[in-house]
Amino acid sequence: MAVNKIFQVFISATYLDLIEARSKVFEVLPELRCLPVFFRDQEHADERAQWQKIRSRIDECDYVLLLLGSRYGTLTASGISRTHQEVVYARHKQKPVLVLMHDAPAERPPSWQENSTQGRLRFQEFRADMAKGMVVTWREVDDLAQSLRRSLPQLMQARPARGWVAATAADENLKDKLRDAQARITQMENEREQWLLGQSRLENLAQGQDKVDIAYQANVYAGGHCEIMNLRTRLSWNELFLMIAPHLGQPQPEAVLHDRIAEALRSTGMADAQQLRPKAHAMTDVRLSDLSFSALRVQLRSLGLITRLRDSRAAGDPHWQLTALGEQYMTRLLVVANPA
Repeated sequence: MAVNKIFQVFISATYLDLIEARSKVFEVLPELRCLPVFFRDQEHADERAQWQKIRSRIDECDYVLLLLGSRYGTLTASGISRTHQEVVYARHKQKPVLVLMHDAPAERPPSWQENSTQGRLRFQEFRADMAKGMVVTWREVDDLAQSLRRSLPQLMQARPARGWVAATAADENLKDKLRDAQARITQMENEREQWLLGQSRLENLAQGQDKVDIAYQANVYAGGHCEIMNLRTRLSWNELFLMIAPHLGQPQPEAVLHDRIAEALRSTGMADAQQLRPKAHAMTDVRLSDLSFSALRVQLRSLGLITRLRDSRAAGDPHWQLTALGEQYMTRLLVVANPA
């Protein structure tokens, strides 16, 4: 028996120039058994927190639809527009992307155009880059509706997605097995933690101002194009510790450690990128290599600065927190001594 699936479609679009077009897309998608997902930036809200929510929504979606009119969009702190950032992230996550591109953006009302020369240049570069994927053009909203009804099913056939259906009682057996496996993993992790702490000899461990090589990836933008680059930097253990320590007063998921380090690297990594691409002007989606992240975790834990927790709050995801020694060490690093 065929299963009726529902697919989630993330809609990436600028706002003011596409109000009518976006409404038409929201009207058509349910006809195709698709649930539209759209995120509008909240004024005065924390940009990093908003980007985390957007990434989470893209991760949950089956397809991404870029609605491209006449605007590039407001620049983020990274130097690119939110729409550009969303599509690059979706492609990195290998989400199928359909571009619905207006075929005569310059003929639309002046209030819908980019005001600055730089904005118009960025829009043309972005439009040229987006033309390399699966693109359908439109001019009027009725054309847009017809194009969407025709092209999205073609994309869904070419790139099938899992979609979602209602859960059934048959899932309970699998859930029980997962819970049993998680309990065993927790037990082994606790045993490993005790062994590791017993083996550590602090005098033999790199620490403080000792330097370590950190490998990471980032989306680097230059001339309207985005390139995923493998980068390296060299930091001290104190610098790495201070990237995460202020956030670990309370237990935090492991992802928080990664995000804090990635955010710090994004603010300093342009120098690393410009050594390879001198015209690079923006960097997003920094991702620490698994090896570097694991080395950092193990080293700081072995030094007794952070500890790993597993409890009901973690729901299987390891949480981390500063130890008493870690809090004292962080305070010593952050407090500025009073000159005599």
